[in-house]
Amino acid sequence: MKRFKRLAAVVSLSLLITIIVVPCAVFFASAQTVTDVTSTQSTTETKQDDRVTKSFVDDRNLTNKQDSQTTEKAKSFDSAKVKAKKTASVIKKAENTVISSNPAASVSTNSKYLLDISNPDPSYVSYSINVTGYDRDVLERLVMGEAGAEGYIGCCLVAQAIRDTMIADGFKSVESLRTSMGYYASLDRTPNEDALNAVKFIFDEGGAAVQHSIIYFYAPALCTSGFHESQEFVVAHNSHRFFDRW
Repeated sequence: MKRFKRLAAVVSLSLLITIIVVPCAVFFASAQTVTDVTSTQSTTETKQDDRVTKSFVDDRNLTNKQDSQTTEKAKSFDSAKVKAKKTASVIKKAENTVISSNPAASVSTNSKYLLDISNPDPSYVSYSINVTGYDRDVLERLVMGEAGAEGYIGCCLVAQAIRDTMIADGFKSVESLRTSMGYYASLDRTPNEDALNAVKFIFDEGGAAVQHSIIYFYAPALCTSGFHESQEFVVAHNSHRFFDRW
């Protein structure tokens, strides 16, 4: 009987321990798991916050850099515009000074040339060039387009410039000269008597408007040209100024 009671007490004590200890162990294990999960989540959120903060800072720095570059470009552009205006003003003033110091030539008393100039070239020789067919039509229309309203002398000066340039630079046709030298006059106008007669005098007869080679010309009323004014001035007639190459 005593042995039975002792056994029953041991069993009861074991049951009591199981009932008390096991739930406690499970509770503490669950609590530890929750703590670990919470800690992991907190660490992940912290890293995410750090990345967001870093991204914001990087974006702000990039924006500030881009704004600074844009400002510098705008300043450079404004400075370039100011310099360009000053340069254009200087060139314009120089051209006006040069133009005013080169009055138009007078009609020549020498039947060989149409105008007297202040710097005739004694070594200048004019030659005739045979131009026919399509190229002749281009020539007459080109003279018309460039100087049709400049009268006979104006047409002769332009025709001489074309002829002298063909000889100096070895052009084989008027069309190749026209495209290479940048003549922009329209070829749509039918040549008048002044243009036709000028071509005959300069090309067929080997005549010359002035005793000097002419290579370049331009109209100051339509544009400014520092390049032309840097060449050797020959003569001014009506709206055109004519130059030889240095």
